[in-house]
Amino acid sequence: MKKSTDFILFDSLKDILIYGEFTGSIISKCQEEVIFSDNIKISESEGIIISEGLVIGFEHVGNNLIPYSKSSDLEWNLKEFPLEYSVLIPETTMEQYDQGQFTNNFPFTINLLHTASLYINDNKFGVNHLDFFKGEILKNPISMIRNGIIVADRVVIDHNGDPVFYDCLIVGRDENDELNISYEPIINVDDKVVEYIIILGIEELKIKK
Repeated sequence: MKKSTDFILFDSLKDILIYGEFTGSIISKCQEEVIFSDNIKISESEGIIISEGLVIGFEHVGNNLIPYSKSSDLEWNLKEFPLEYSVLIPETTMEQYDQGQFTNNFPFTINLLHTASLYINDNKFGVNHLDFFKGEILKNPISMIRNGIIVADRVVIDHNGDPVFYDCLIVGRDENDELNISYEPIINVDDKVVEYIIILGIEELKIKK
């Protein structure tokens, strides 16, 4: 894990707030939503502004939780503290992530057209397709786990029914609630600590204006 805190732009839990305009690979967490953006502005007068962020989350439709990924301009004043945190992924970490990615035309990889739920750990709205996709390679998973987020190039469900993520960016808190960022070429996760896994659809990876 990276121990420097230079990558933290905002952390409501640790009262970290860095004023300025930042560009790069930025990941923000807002309740159960994950926000990807290449920009963020934090100022005392204007608050927090993200332009054309890709927001990943769920909405209630009838008796179901339906995943969504949508491009959106986001703005909050600093008194609302809507975000849990925003972090700027270091360039060296992004380089590792980019180098580990499969080509999109790898013959045994499943690319879903529409964004879909692979797993939701919820007593009322639970979804579990892990057994159905056991042994398959799924592209573009986003997972919320206990105390963290996994952004991976692909996921495979192993013989125990647990997800194995490949080529991963991991943002999460340690035992002292400090934020850390790491790159892992492979990580096996017990499904008991997974909150949800969303598979981004191909068309949703292109941010719409």
